[in-house]
Order: sequence, then structure tokens, then C-alpha cells
Amino acid sequence: MGQQSLIYAFVARGTVVLADFTEFSGNFTTIASQCLHKLPASNNRFTYNCDGHTFNYLVDNGFSYYNLLLFTIS
Repeated sequence: MGQQSLIYAFVARGTVVLADFTEFSGNFTTIASQCLHKLPASNNRFTYNCDGHTFNYLVDNGFSYYNLLLFTIS
């Protein structure tokens, strides 16, 4: 069965990140911020999978929630 690890998460209002968390280093914080500026303002949910990583965005009433998960097979 597979396992997911949280790599990065943030909560934003509009395009301003209010809080974020990671225990890792990498350019994913910059990429996530760039994607935040491209999200539609309407309430919506997005999931992208790439190279074993799952990118989740939820836009709800002006707030954006994001997490980046790493999926590993054990």
C-alpha cells in the first residue's frame, strides 16, 4: 500500500500567504506561490499529479489552501 508525506502547505487570502509549513528545502515554495497568482478567484478545487507528487489547491471564499504531497509505494 502507498504512503503520502506532507512536503509543503499554505493558507492564503487572495495572493498573500498567511501561513505556511515545510520541513524540506526546495523550489516548491516559489512554484506554489507562482501558481497561487494564476488561480481563479472563484471557488474551486484542483489536483495535479506529477512525478509522484500530488499538488492540491482549494479556493473557497477568497481563501486558498494548498498542500504538496509525496506519494511513495511501500
